[in-house]
Amino acid sequence: MYSLVYNTIMNNKIQTRGRPREFDEIEVLTAAMHYFWEHGYDNTYIDDLVAAMGIKKSSFYATFKSKEEIFIRTLEFYRKHIESTLVDMKNKIGPRETLISLAKFSVQELQETGKVRGCLLANSASECYGAHVDLSHKVAIEFNEMRALFASFIMEAQEKGEISTNKSQEKLTGRYLNSLNGLVVTIQSNAEQETINDIIESIEEILE
Repeated sequence: MYSLVYNTIMNNKIQTRGRPREFDEIEVLTAAMHYFWEHGYDNTYIDDLVAAMGIKKSSFYATFKSKEEIFIRTLEFYRKHIESTLVDMKNKIGPRETLISLAKFSVQELQETGKVRGCLLANSASECYGAHVDLSHKVAIEFNEMRALFASFIMEAQEKGEISTNKSQEKLTGRYLNSLNGLVVTIQSNAEQETINDIIESIEEILE
């Protein structure tokens, strides 16, 4: 997932509007996103975050206001880039194959980097639940947007005959997301490759 997001941002920079700034807002948002992804919300401190972003503290507060505000911005930033990437993939290889490929990206990330960060939204949902009510609500909004995208892919795959129409699209979406999150947790627990392969196979079966 990390390489998927990183490559998309680097290859498809969004042009910002408004008055010129002394920094590239996309670059600093990307840096902030990776910092939160690596350290989580609670373990991120302003001085460290600003240093990672490579900007002055005065610029940080003038543009992003607070740690909470930039965290919310990075969640939306992450979700939009994931969506953009997946839609591009879907247009090239089809909706069902895109959903399966997303699962395989976690395995690829482990092979390339030796670790798996997982989904920033899922990680944030777990961290913020019960501890940061307002942030938890914001995470839920972004996660529901992602869920709707996956649901639209499954619906399109059913219309194309790639997935059986005998299965409920809502239930399929839930089962797919649960399996996808379960796959990441399994990989992070240093499970045997056979166990990982079994989960990927079960995801493929869900999408039959």
